[in-house]
Formats: sequence, C-alpha cells, structure tokens
Amino acid sequence: MKKILITISLLSLSIFGYLSAFSQSEELREYCSLKFKAQRAFEHDYYDAALNHYQQMLQVYGRIVDYKDMRNFCMAAAMCNDTNSVHQTLLALMKYKCFDIKFLDNPIFSSYKKKNWWAECDSLAHIYGHKNQWYIDTLRKMQIADSVVRYKFIHATDIAVRDSMITVMKAMDSSNTIKLERIIKEQGLPTFQNVGYEGFYSAYIIMMHINSTLRDSLIEKFIPLMEIGDVPRDKMAYLIDRSLIKKKLPQRYGCQIYRSGKSQPIEDIDRLNERREEMGLCPVDIENLKTKIVDYD
Repeated sequence: MKKILITISLLSLSIFGYLSAFSQSEELREYCSLKFKAQRAFEHDYYDAALNHYQQMLQVYGRIVDYKDMRNFCMAAAMCNDTNSVHQTLLALMKYKCFDIKFLDNPIFSSYKKKNWWAECDSLAHIYGHKNQWYIDTLRKMQIADSVVRYKFIHATDIAVRDSMITVMKAMDSSNTIKLERIIKEQGLPTFQNVGYEGFYSAYIIMMHINSTLRDSLIEKFIPLMEIGDVPRDKMAYLIDRSLIKKKLPQRYGCQIYRSGKSQPIEDIDRLNERREEMGLCPVDIENLKTKIVDYD
C-alpha cells in the first residue's frame, strides 16, 4: 500500500512536462467549453455545428487532446463532406495508440476510399491499427453485465430489490476480479495498444468495481504506460481517486462526486485545478466545491 501511495503522490510531478500545454489559462477553459458543445452537437447529429466546434478547439489549443474527440471530429468532417479535414484527422488518429483499423470500415468513409490519399491512410492503419478483438469483446461483455446490474440497482424503488441487487453486485465484482486477473495473465494488460479505446474503456468500468488489491496493482502498472500514451490520463485520475477513497484518504483529482454534488475530501483543494489540468481534466469551481465536501463516516 505504501508503494502505491508514494507512486500516486509523485504522479503529478512526473507528468507535468508531458501535458505542459495544459497550463492554467483562458485557453483551457475555452477549450473545455467548446469540447462540451461539440460533444452535445455530435450526439444529437448536428454535424455542422460539431465540426465547427472541433475546428475551434484546434484553433484555440493547437491540438485535440482526447482520442474520442478526434474520432468524432473525423466523423463529423466526413458527414459534412470536408475532405481535407477527413484526411488530416485520419492521419492524426493514427498517432494515438488506441487507433483501431476497424474504424475505417465505417460506411461514412466509402466515398473517400477513391481519394488518392486513402491508400496512405489504409497502409498506416494496417501498421498501427490491429487490436486483440477477442480481448475487446470479452471486456465488453463483462462491462455490459456490470452496467446492467448497477442500472437495476440505481433505478430500483423497492428496498428488498435494492438489497438483493447489492448481493448480486458484490458477487459480480468478485467474479470480475478473478476473470480480469486471469485474462490479463493470458492476454496482457488492457492498454490502448492491445485493446484500443473501447476495450480500455470497458476495462476501466470493470476496474472501478473490482477488488482494491488488484485495482491498486493495475494502477501501479498503468502509470508508466500513461507516460507514453498507452492508457488515458483522465481515466487514470478516476481510478486513482477511486483507490484513495476506498482507503478513506483524500482524493487527488476531485473525480468522485455524488449525484447530489457532494464530494469526498480532496487534498490541497486550492490547487485542485492544477492537478486536473495535468491529467487532461477540465477545471471545476473550487469555491463552490468547498461547500460540498463531506467527511468519511
């Protein structure tokens, strides 16, 4: 445990240089505001608006930080017939370790496969984009089962039903701990390189609920991989905070907040946004958050 806590405490110092672009600035706040607008527009199929917001994000910040945003940027460009943006975003996507060659199978790219630059993208995709599909599918099935049980628990109105779902969740978490540990021994860590964005996301959801010992062990292994872009910083922040609150220690990045807006204790809260920026997380209203802190029972 001591080794894990030392690793976590040094984390922000060791990664500051890598995300130095995320300095405290108006640019960051504008970037985050545009990111929210772009995501909402994309989710509601307003592709012209989404494309405009993503282009503004690029102008404001010089790059798109998150793979999912870049992927949606590319898809919005394709839907809007912006050939140049499709070409440039595809090339940019392949620089992310989580790029999956299956992305090129999306029907929205059919008309672009006749472009003279497509062969280059296809060739690069075959070099960088192959993932362990069996691993991805297995993690996805585990994550769906996990999410379904928790959805039923959250929406249960009968106390007896909620109590029974707690028993089911505990059994599932125990089972998933055993399954995940076994799969990792057989297939390796669920990194971007191994399972792509979707595969890691499924693993991340599972890891939030598994045995603390295994989660702490995985956090320790993931931290150096985060430094080279093989696991996402924002999800690591959530995992680290999850680990800390399970030990009833102050969370570091302010990720664990109740639906009511209440928050578990946060270390050095006045510098919270600095640490969030280092992990690629958007800033929060610190003064408001101070009024929402609740101590551990």
